Amino acid sequence: MKQNRNGILVFLLIALTACQSATPLPRVLITDNTEFTLAPNQEATIVSTGLVVTLLGVTSDGRCPSEIECAESGPVSLSLLVQIGNGEANEIYLQTFTDYEGRAPSMQFEGIENRIVYEGYVFQVAGVSPYPTNLEEPIKDSEYRVTLIVTQE
Repeated sequence: MKQNRNGILVFLLIALTACQSATPLPRVLITDNTEFTLAPNQEATIVSTGLVVTLLGVTSDGRCPSEIECAESGPVSLSLLVQIGNGEANEIYLQTFTDYEGRAPSMQFEGIENRIVYEGYVFQVAGVSPYPTNLEEPIKDSEYRVTLIVTQE
């Protein structure tokens, strides 16, 4: 009976260890008007203002893979959660085109919101990586990195 109980305890310990979530990513501390890069579910705090930005993730990636010739390449879309101090957190959405290195152009494109003004802050996408290479190996959500610039209006 004692061996059976020990076996159950070992099984429960293994099961609990396997169910633990991954180590959370460190919070990035930045100043405004500085480029910073986030992984999905990673937070950045603008120290001087208390603004917290969390990359929820890349919601769609319509960029033409580099190993394929396409008639056109679409935008990459992403979702951010923003919160000022103890205020309510709100989700905002951005889109951009990128070059093969993942850098976003600074110019505006009609119908594409690569920058948005929210509560006196301008959020702009500076880059999204990695750039897709082919259709057989899609980019995993956890592999995306988004570079942003946040400035006060």
